[in-house]
Amino acid sequence: MYVVYEVEEWVGVPPSSISKESLEAEILKILRENLEGQVDPDLGVIVSVIEVQITGDGVIVPLPGDPNIYFPVKYKVLSFEPVLLEVVRGVVREAREQGIFVGLGPLDGFVFRNQIMDEPVEYLPDRRGFRGEETGRIVEVGDIVRARITQISRAARRGRMLRIGMTMRQPYLGKEEWLEAEATQ
Repeated sequence: MYVVYEVEEWVGVPPSSISKESLEAEILKILRENLEGQVDPDLGVIVSVIEVQITGDGVIVPLPGDPNIYFPVKYKVLSFEPVLLEVVRGVVREAREQGIFVGLGPLDGFVFRNQIMDEPVEYLPDRRGFRGEETGRIVEVGDIVRARITQISRAARRGRMLRIGMTMRQPYLGKEEWLEAEATQ
């Protein structure tokens, strides 16, 4: 799920970048460069820094080799925080013999081949997908699917590691075409 968080912290700005007219814009630029695309253990995947507000005067910290001026700021981030057992909708981005990768927006989830359908599946490398051995249903790259998050492996610190395991073997999950066909029967 997408969430907006408000964060308060000190941000260092190089003296050469400081001017009255564009200080907040410069801090926004610094935050975006440092945070967007990162995985925070508390915030999830930071999609975007939305707005910045300077809340006080800048200070110089007497550290050798650090010329930055630090400003206290409040800023908002748009974050993607996967929730265990949440049902998500995504696009199949890649298929490998082990399973499929489903794009969930800022990151991908993985569905192991035994979790794609309620039947054994055959890998189709030429179609970049899988076919159910009993029903003949096919799921392949570009298909829109609905899946449930069954596992989340979080990063210990800010970085880029967040793994999401999913299943499509429960009622009302799977390729959207199948779900629409079942609803009209």
